[in-house]
Amino acid sequence: MSSDTTSGGNSEAGFVHEALMYRDETELRAAVAEFLAAASAAHEPVLMALPDATWQRLQGSIGDADASFADMEEVGRNPNCLLRMIEDWMTEHGGRARVVSEAIFPGRSYPETAECLRHEALLNGALAGADVAILSPYDAAHLDSEILAGAEMTHPTVLEGGRRRVSASYDATVPARLGEAWPLQSPSGPVFEHPLAGSLHDLRHEVADDPLVGELSSERRSDLVFAINEAATNAVRHGDGGCITRIWHDGRSVVSEVSFEASLDDPLAGRRRPDVDAIDGRGLWLINQVCDLVELRSSPSGTTLRMHVRDH
Repeated sequence: MSSDTTSGGNSEAGFVHEALMYRDETELRAAVAEFLAAASAAHEPVLMALPDATWQRLQGSIGDADASFADMEEVGRNPNCLLRMIEDWMTEHGGRARVVSEAIFPGRSYPETAECLRHEALLNGALAGADVAILSPYDAAHLDSEILAGAEMTHPTVLEGGRRRVSASYDATVPARLGEAWPLQSPSGPVFEHPLAGSLHDLRHEVADDPLVGELSSERRSDLVFAINEAATNAVRHGDGGCITRIWHDGRSVVSEVSFEASLDDPLAGRRRPDVDAIDGRGLWLINQVCDLVELRSSPSGTTLRMHVRDH
């Protein structure tokens, strides 16, 4: 694939995952219109998961395409849920499917951006062999250079200036490297610690009485206590039986962190809906359903799970 090849609307079959680096509305509209035109010609449905601002900019570029809109600021609030969204779309429509997914956009926080990049990296292995084309727009005029470098790392090909080229730094091993490139941030403000000294029942009550957790509505407080309980249960089941829960406020959300001495072997843990009769894998899945953002870092030395919850 040479650098002087036009995008062709991702007309090739099989798995396609491309980053669109656009610098103005004209470039965005032209690339997406070509993508949609190819979908329309092949009678392929398109899911357009975009922030509302991008969706409004694309009005008039849809043409005859069978396109459905999903607000990325809602469906992608927790990027760990995006794989499920894409796989559900593929299952619902069958045959070749297409997705325009702008997961990273100006205004995303550092932890949100890091988890979006992890999502983009994991797609390449999770959907390898699937018949789906995914176009990922990046506002290159307003996003930081580190984010654009992350897009290069996580997409095999890049569309830029109306041309398709091989990514300058794509590497299939990048999910493991992202933890180094985008480490967890240090907590801001006071941190309250809750070691698992007694039973899980005792930990739940201790967390529920935490002053920062008490700032949440009763519904969201219950969600956070539930998430911490699931994380601590994993620590007891798969670790050495102990864990430490830390809680702080990052200015937008109440953040809880559970750390334990065990590693997770499955990089997709918690991103796919577990089978009905599955014994393991439910805890992380449920945590992702109730939290606004989940940050997961796992290595041979241990696992850290950060869960962000805020009132909607």
